[in-house]
Amino acid sequence: MRAFAALTTTALAAAAALLLSACGSDVKPSDIIKGAQAAAPPSPSPSVADAARRPKITLPADVHDVFEDTSTGDPVKDAIWHDTAQLVMAHDEAIAEGNPRLPALLYYLAGLLAQPAYSRSVEGYVTDGLTVTGTDRYYAPHITVNSDTASLNYCSDESKAFGKVRKTGKVLTTPVSINSYVLHIAQLKRNPAGVWQTTYADTKRGASQCEQ
Repeated sequence: MRAFAALTTTALAAAAALLLSACGSDVKPSDIIKGAQAAAPPSPSPSVADAARRPKITLPADVHDVFEDTSTGDPVKDAIWHDTAQLVMAHDEAIAEGNPRLPALLYYLAGLLAQPAYSRSVEGYVTDGLTVTGTDRYYAPHITVNSDTASLNYCSDESKAFGKVRKTGKVLTTPVSINSYVLHIAQLKRNPAGVWQTTYADTKRGASQCEQ
């Protein structure tokens, strides 16, 4: 389990709650799908990828983000899951590089809530002299689309993902427990280039509905 939750959004919770109410979000943690199947990270269609000119994301050799349920049968939902996967990997790259303003990270963020939250998350690792290592598994996306906005919740299994001390390389291993499972809740908006940017995100560690 990593030393931090994926995001540190506590200070933004009140404003975020107001945003969610205004957007009419219907995120329901209980709706998470069971029985995920492993697959490669989702990819957008060539036309979408070319138009958006997405940045290249490079992770350290010891960091692996595995995404499941990559084909929902709906191209719009597949695009949302793809861009969320890119954000997750960009977040890990920003942590590894110690750069809270990594261009690839900011590319997938928009609004007054998401960018500060992700930057503060990266800063937390840097301040504590930590980075990340291991394999993090992401699965069971539940997506609701409303024109150019969407609600998304999904799970992650951090039982094989850990914090690592930057200076010494020491891996901070932890035993598997309920806290290894994290529920992620997000709001996204599609920009003019067709990129689904996250406008709000939060995490809830110890999510029993994510155990699988």
